[in-house]
Amino acid sequence: MTEYSDGQALPTSGVFKGMVGGNAIVRAGSDLEVKGIVKGDLFIEAGARVLVSGIVKGKVVHDGAAVVMTGIIGGE
Repeated sequence: MTEYSDGQALPTSGVFKGMVGGNAIVRAGSDLEVKGIVKGDLFIEAGARVLVSGIVKGKVVHDGAAVVMTGIIGGE
């Protein structure tokens, strides 16, 4: 998996509605809806369940996680 140690860790459950100025990480075991804005890449660890309904300006990188994307991805 791509190196993502510089990313901001998102909450492990519920809905994230905020904004991240760079990269973001969803940790394994999380069950999260991302409705906010991630200005960098979104890294999702294996074992997480994520619905991306917001905006990710970079790419969504996942390692076998359960991911559904209905938002805007890679707008640049």
